[in-house]
Amino acid sequence: MSSPAGAPGARGSASRAAWARFRSAVRSGWQILRGIVGETAYERYLEHHRAHHPASTPLGEREFWRRHVDRGDTNPGSRCC
Repeated sequence: MSSPAGAPGARGSASRAAWARFRSAVRSGWQILRGIVGETAYERYLEHHRAHHPASTPLGEREFWRRHVDRGDTNPGSRCC
């Protein structure tokens, strides 16, 4: 049986649902922000490597970032700094 709209249980479940939607939106926003700043580059590299080069060992994360930064320094493209 459901609680009437003014009952404490009804407000609690609505509050939990709103909180869950808020957390989901924050998580989604965080993932978008990670993509914008390039934090997901290594994850994308691993996905590509698994799909296109399954027989070879991927770079470790530290080596990947070293090469990634070096490539950006030698070929700056359209970055601001």
